[in-house]
Amino acid sequence: MINARMGNKLKRMRTNKGLSRNDLANIFGITSGAIGMYEQGRRVPNDDIKKKYSMFFDETVDNIFFN
Repeated sequence: MINARMGNKLKRMRTNKGLSRNDLANIFGITSGAIGMYEQGRRVPNDDIKKKYSMFFDETVDNIFFN
């Protein structure tokens, strides 16, 4: 696992908005499998996807991915 804490945070952010993995994947234009990999801490999103998380959840990239 790359970062389980980051993955748990991403999952919590998504579920707090009542979104499924598929919902968020459609919003971001990626696969639900990619969302799952991020949430399992098996993969780190690229910078473009980090920015999408930041804008969608109204949080800084640093706060989401590095704190």
